[in-house]
Amino acid sequence: MERYKMIKEIYETSLSLRKLFESEKDNIDKIADNIRKYNPTFAILAGRGSSDNACIYGQYILESIAKLPVSFAAGSIYALYKSPPNILRGLVIGISQSGETEDVCAVIDYSERKKVISVVITNSKESTLYNLAKENKIYLHAGKEESVCATKSFSASMIALLMLAFSLNKERLDIEKIIDPVEEILTNRDRIMQIAQQYIFSNNIVVLGTGFSYSVALETALKLKEACYINAIGMSSVDFVHGPIAILTPTTPVIIYAPDDPTLEVNLSVINEIRQIGSHVLVISDNEEVTRKGDLGFIIPKSKPFIYPFTETIFAHMFAFYLSISRKINPDTPRYLHKVTKLANSHNGKDK
Repeated sequence: MERYKMIKEIYETSLSLRKLFESEKDNIDKIADNIRKYNPTFAILAGRGSSDNACIYGQYILESIAKLPVSFAAGSIYALYKSPPNILRGLVIGISQSGETEDVCAVIDYSERKKVISVVITNSKESTLYNLAKENKIYLHAGKEESVCATKSFSASMIALLMLAFSLNKERLDIEKIIDPVEEILTNRDRIMQIAQQYIFSNNIVVLGTGFSYSVALETALKLKEACYINAIGMSSVDFVHGPIAILTPTTPVIIYAPDDPTLEVNLSVINEIRQIGSHVLVISDNEEVTRKGDLGFIIPKSKPFIYPFTETIFAHMFAFYLSISRKINPDTPRYLHKVTKLANSHNGKDK
């Protein structure tokens, strides 16, 4: 299976995170100094595809650690309608693995022209996005990502945002507290493969998570769509019971991220409601008793809430890979997709 680029790149995640940390920590400290001098009152994040899911993680990180309220850029307002809002006193962050996402580039271009402080995060120094930023640039150091399904670059985007939030708070992230649990998940290949094979005939899956795990629920659903051609719906556990739970049937499996953090009681309540419907539930948690609430469970290492998404993401990416192989799909070249998708009448593209 090592002939597949996707699994090779998943296994490169911990090395990529370490390289990013060591190469960019001083640069990120300087960027944080620039941001503090500018003294923004809010942040706007822009991304597409997996980068958009990284932005969701960034919202939780920036609001909880750096205490900056966060909103998300409506890309079409900048790129298509050409009617952007007043973003003065904001911090604008654009994320794109390829650096060629059209509306993310449009957001950064606008903020630079308006002299609003902006930060770009990308895996390509030759990209449009990287060169739009005049000063504050974070290079992901993830190495070339050849599989269409973004994996290591997604985790790298999250760590870049986490490092920035820590630096804004004048703290230094302990990278080993993230690398160690990530590598622990990477040793669980056989268990994840075994779990994935249980879903070989699933055409619809609901993926839930709240708090810091919300971004991973969205990322898991995206990977199941891309790599496995499954109609996967990712959403907040809390939002799910406010209407969407009506779509469940006993034949619709649910994956839920339920770490032992302040969101646990909410997730346990949702799991109980799902079990009453009779749907199959896979529970990912660091609490063994909680995993037994589901039909299947997977244990992740105990950590702080902002670290859980890194281990959950490795599980999600490996789960999607092994499920795609079980369904006789090549996850490196999903149908209809390219690494950079060109928009109509555009010379740029968006991440996939």
